[in-house]
Amino acid sequence: MDARNATRTDAAARRPAPPTGLAASLAVARSGAGALGGRRRLGMLALVGLPVLFQVVVLIWGGGRGSAFANFVWLVDKIYLRAIAPLVLIFVGTAAFGDEWDGGTAPYLLGAPIKRSTIVLGRWSAAVARALVLLLPAILVLYVLCLLPFEGAMANYLGELGAVLLATTLMGLAYGAVFLFLGLALRRSVMVSFIIALVFEGFIGSLPYGFGVLSLGFHARNLVWRLTGHEGFHPPTFGLDVGEPISAAASILFTLLAGVVLFLLLSAWVLRRKQFAGGAGTDGADS
Repeated sequence: MDARNATRTDAAARRPAPPTGLAASLAVARSGAGALGGRRRLGMLALVGLPVLFQVVVLIWGGGRGSAFANFVWLVDKIYLRAIAPLVLIFVGTAAFGDEWDGGTAPYLLGAPIKRSTIVLGRWSAAVARALVLLLPAILVLYVLCLLPFEGAMANYLGELGAVLLATTLMGLAYGAVFLFLGLALRRSVMVSFIIALVFEGFIGSLPYGFGVLSLGFHARNLVWRLTGHEGFHPPTFGLDVGEPISAAASILFTLLAGVVLFLLLSAWVLRRKQFAGGAGTDGADS
């Protein structure tokens, strides 16, 4: 008996300690690497690449008509920030945990000796990274295609390009957290996410400041406008007196606090309350 206990003690001593901190977050992120493979990834790649393909057609067969920075602004504002970016983030955000529930592997993930907050951070960072890997290069290529016919234009608008990429990144961080939370909290999360994107991006985000400030997409566009001064990104006023415009700092703070921090905290709270009958327990690392 003593020999058997000694063997068990030696085996436990040789067992590697569970990862913590950044290592744990990276491990969780890698565990969901297959969530956006196959047809889903190809579909998002096709969606993100449509405006780029359109601009290639304009450049080659249209003789460059419809190019220049104003056209780039229109495509980014109307197509990417209002439609494509929210759609991509819906798919990656809701899939961050949705596939675990659909495939029945959630008990194994939540049974690991890793804090729930660390699991949320790992899956959120992985989802946002996948979205930005698609969105940012597409916007960069679109910038080149729109300004290529004009000598010196690409170098002249580099600051404006940086503002667009910054706003897209912040929007990705915030909407990634929102849709990850919906994927955890709701059974029909994709449908609800589409409704939210339609209402807040297509309607509320286009209203004057008093209403539009509720939209994360509004703050992304307002940030670009405040940093570049380009009227193509100016939030609509519909002829109303809207008072003092919202500053770039206020839009950044709203995006980070109301979007990222709030919904990541809510996601961790929902994940701590998840229960699985007959699977791995939810007690253990539930802080």
